[in-house]
Amino acid sequence: MRLRLPVLLDNRCICMYNVNMKLQSLPCYCATLRQVARAVTVIYEELLADSGLHATQYTALQVLDLAPNLTTTEIAEAIGIDQTTATRTLALIRKGGLATDTVGRDRRQRRWALTPKGYAQLRKLRPAWEAAQEAFEKRLGKAEAVALKKASYFAASKLAS
Repeated sequence: MRLRLPVLLDNRCICMYNVNMKLQSLPCYCATLRQVARAVTVIYEELLADSGLHATQYTALQVLDLAPNLTTTEIAEAIGIDQTTATRTLALIRKGGLATDTVGRDRRQRRWALTPKGYAQLRKLRPAWEAAQEAFEKRLGKAEAVALKKASYFAASKLAS
């Protein structure tokens, strides 16, 4: 990536020069994990691109396949996202006809289930998802990918509020 950074010379003239910026090892755990998350997301997004779904939406479909009739809050907790993000993600899935929601114990609670179209989309996209899994393992190494997944889940479990 080429960045053009301004350089101030003798307080009168701003000149531009090019810098080739590469991924940097950062001192911050948060920033480093975000670098990983962005890089991994790109792999999955590229392979799911033709479907019109984002990786987060595919994950929500997977969760609903494994455990139908969850509330929005339960889905958010299972995925590890906030309630607002879950609500937006699920609304897009509903808009695409992939899931339906019904009123839960009170009017504010929504329970979610895949539609037949949602199950079909999940089956159709499984090969793309598997290709993304394989691409990740190929780039990182199978043992390293498994270790990273295990360490990431451990960290998320310990850090979840």
